[in-house]
Amino acid sequence: KTIKNKYKTHSVIVATGFYDTPRLMNVPGEDLPKVKHFYDEAHHYVGQKVLVVGAANSACDVALETYYKGAEVTMVIREDKIYEKVKYWIRPNIVNRIEEESIKAYFNSTVKEIKESEVIINTPQGEVILQNDFVLAMTGYLPDFDFLNKIGIAISDDETRRPVMDENTFETNLPNVYLAGVIQAGLNTSKLFIENTRHHGEVIIPRICGELGN
Repeated sequence: KTIKNKYKTHSVIVATGFYDTPRLMNVPGEDLPKVKHFYDEAHHYVGQKVLVVGAANSACDVALETYYKGAEVTMVIREDKIYEKVKYWIRPNIVNRIEEESIKAYFNSTVKEIKESEVIINTPQGEVILQNDFVLAMTGYLPDFDFLNKIGIAISDDETRRPVMDENTFETNLPNVYLAGVIQAGLNTSKLFIENTRHHGEVIIPRICGELGN
């Protein structure tokens, strides 16, 4: 259904990804205009004090890009190191920039509060107050579970919250409704990405064509 018309179809492929709903930090000040959960490009941050939150692919990529464009970059990382599965051409670069202190990193640390010109973080050594112009919260994203629930796709009740589907055909509990892409992973968003989901269409389309007698 659109604003113009209603349509009927034999099959539906849901490939909505998980970039529409950011995973919030739920800290005071997160709603300030200087806090961004979606990154566009680096030129806004030239000469600015930028705090990047996270240690996975997006966070590392954003930290490097803004650093190379002239931002003063600090990272706050919940774990004790950069995520091991960061893409192989990114990880050595960010590790080296941190080791040489071109990019300051606080490991085993979290954001406590965001203010207009400061960010308070919790570190193993105690609270640290950082002067700050922008916070780029690359803390991950969530699938649109509301949409899946609305159309009747079942969700697993374990911690992954994966949509229920046939692992061989990708058909959900709804007949002729299929899942393609990273939406299949539920909350386990680091398991699937573009590179290892390209074949999903090759699995789904022949099945649909077979059911239609094509």
